[in-house]
Amino acid sequence: MRFGGLLVALIVVVGIAGTVLALHSREGNTQFVSEQQSLALVGATQLERLILTTSDPRPGYGGPSARGRAARCVAGAPSALGNPWSCVVRYPRAPDVRYRVTVHADRSIFGSGQPEGQRTGGVLTVSGCCVADGL
Repeated sequence: MRFGGLLVALIVVVGIAGTVLALHSREGNTQFVSEQQSLALVGATQLERLILTTSDPRPGYGGPSARGRAARCVAGAPSALGNPWSCVVRYPRAPDVRYRVTVHADRSIFGSGQPEGQRTGGVLTVSGCCVADGL
């Protein structure tokens, strides 16, 4: 019976120690937080320019002349990066493609989407580097 009490006490001590370590690891990294807070704002115009440099990802629609003709992007949040963005790109051949785009801290982008009004068998993706600073 005495060993049972010691075993329970040992388990409780290990649990408390694990909780303390887990909570400590959740504390904010001050250098990371300060870098994130000092990010330059991403503007819709700069993101649209970058997206227009990518080729049409639809199978059979690619090629050097298949770059977007127009893009319209709207930020999803009022943060510095504005993630997630909703962008509609008009390519030389219809239909337009709507992407959900994420801007990473290094200003690179990745987006996935579908043609408007129809579904393809897979997800279309767009990526690039790097969004210029400014609004």
